Amino acid sequence: MRRIFTLLLLGALFTQTNAQVLFQQDFESGSIEPMTAVDGDGKTVDSNISGIAGPTWRVYNRAASGSDRWAVSTSWYNPVGQADDWLISPPIEIEDSLTYLIWRAFTPDASYRDGYQVRVSTSDNELGSFTDLILNVPAEETSPKTRAVSLGDYAGQTIYFAFRNNSNDKFLLYVDDIVVKVLKRTDVSIQSVSYEKYNTAGAPIPLKLTVFNSGVETIDELSFSWTSDGQTYTGSYSGLNLKIFESLELTHEVPFAPAEDGQYVLDLSLEDPNGIEDEDPDDNSGTLKFYISSSPLPKKVIVEEATGTWCGWCPRGTVNMDLLAANHADVAIPIAVHNNDPMAIAAYDGPLSASVGGYPSGHVDRKRADIDPSQFISAVNNLRDRVVPAFVEVDASFDETTRLATFTGRGYLAIPTNGNELRFVGVITEDGVKGTGAAWAQVNYYANGQNGIMGGYENYPDPVPASEMVYNYVARAIFGGYFGMANSVPDTLEAFEEFTVEFSYAVPANYKPENMKAIVFLLDEETGEILNGASTELTGSVGVPLIPQGSFALYPNPTSDYMNLTLDYQTDARISMRIYTVNGALVKDLNYVDLSDGKAQEQINVADLQPGMYLLELRNKNAVTALPFTKL
Repeated sequence: MRRIFTLLLLGALFTQTNAQVLFQQDFESGSIEPMTAVDGDGKTVDSNISGIAGPTWRVYNRAASGSDRWAVSTSWYNPVGQADDWLISPPIEIEDSLTYLIWRAFTPDASYRDGYQVRVSTSDNELGSFTDLILNVPAEETSPKTRAVSLGDYAGQTIYFAFRNNSNDKFLLYVDDIVVKVLKRTDVSIQSVSYEKYNTAGAPIPLKLTVFNSGVETIDELSFSWTSDGQTYTGSYSGLNLKIFESLELTHEVPFAPAEDGQYVLDLSLEDPNGIEDEDPDDNSGTLKFYISSSPLPKKVIVEEATGTWCGWCPRGTVNMDLLAANHADVAIPIAVHNNDPMAIAAYDGPLSASVGGYPSGHVDRKRADIDPSQFISAVNNLRDRVVPAFVEVDASFDETTRLATFTGRGYLAIPTNGNELRFVGVITEDGVKGTGAAWAQVNYYANGQNGIMGGYENYPDPVPASEMVYNYVARAIFGGYFGMANSVPDTLEAFEEFTVEFSYAVPANYKPENMKAIVFLLDEETGEILNGASTELTGSVGVPLIPQGSFALYPNPTSDYMNLTLDYQTDARISMRIYTVNGALVKDLNYVDLSDGKAQEQINVADLQPGMYLLELRNKNAVTALPFTKL
């Protein structure tokens, strides 16, 4: 199921160009300013939470990677006591009666839900001046809740507003995306649309639209229309009772049911809220694209497991991945993506870990997303017969002398298309991976049967010693990035027109190529879902090397400062050069190499790199070669 037109509440609050914004704070600068935080209680924050919150409001980044900063306060004190922490705005001049204060807030523990007050001062920012209580929230919701209160009573005045955490012995309170702005009276928007992008001919496709009310007036009636091939279908809805900053889902009474294979475009629109014209119609419409194919192409399902040796519940993932490999090898392609252990690769782990809520977890074709490993098999069975218009295959070759592996992905679509949003991803996995030391031991919460039977792990201790552990399906490298290689699939294709992508990988000396697989899959960059994939043994298959033997040299290797790269390979395309760590992190973006004359020599300065192993990536259109080198 795909959700598009996503005006996440953050977008709805911050990006409406027709709204007059008087104040906004999203804390992404890392600072409370221009707001101020006041510790009115003087109490000591409990040591269990002092790394996140206290002594009063402060900014905290909730994202494991990237940025998701919120203002946070706590009422967990030692000794126990009531909080009195204030987050105060600068002075704001209110002129319009349709001015509202809007924000998001949540408290993460359902058993210890912090509450708070919203207060206003019309004189100054001294605590005693906040005499007007405009909202009292006894216990905030446990998932982000958008709230809005009117400041219309203060039109013609300059005010200060404040969030006051007055909870007693609770946990944490988060506030973000604070906005003061003048709203429209009547203003609805398409927040998201749920629909199935890939279907078979004649199958009815329900169109589910989430409507968001960003206006002051409650919406009781609305029209929802869709148009395709000149035909328009309008549904009228009444009795909605959609209040300010609330959303609801509407399902159109007429499903979309194209009769023939092909690519279709469908236009959506919202009209006539409460029987009048929307004051801001720019966010009331959008376009969907559908791919209809009834040709049953061979289908493989990609299973990406989020795991780590530190994760005591992750043996559950291992057991279910082994069951997949043993009983569903005809359709399932397992990939174990490790986190925070010796097998982790940043380029894969970073985006995947950000997309799951905990460990163990994983995605099946990135369509059944963030599910428990116990659901992997049912998800594979659900998706294995899914009709998609894409076919993918892969072959690979391995040079034992240079340890250079090359694999080629090939694909085609069963229908003619244009404006494609498809990308290739390449992955190398390895079975039979072992290591020594504590970081390779598997933490095991199933030890001694304390949490039931789990494929034999109940008979092992906690942790399972590294000497007893063998890790399979381990992701060793990813090519094209987690979100796929841009421009790796042509924008326009005829039916069954082949397209290809090539990847090369220098297999490290301590990896076993005979245990490795080359995997290629095709994903839709709009929906994020994987359409199809293929895998092959890295050794024992036949392929064509990207660059002929003897056509390149990188020397001296190892080196402490400079390397020379010579190439003898004619192409009209420019060759890009980038240096990565063996874990996939980009450390240097170098110049392009011109091979229009067939030969080139480049000197590469690596003196500023830290000692270690690196990969020099050479990219020619959709072809990639990785040359290993060591910096002394």
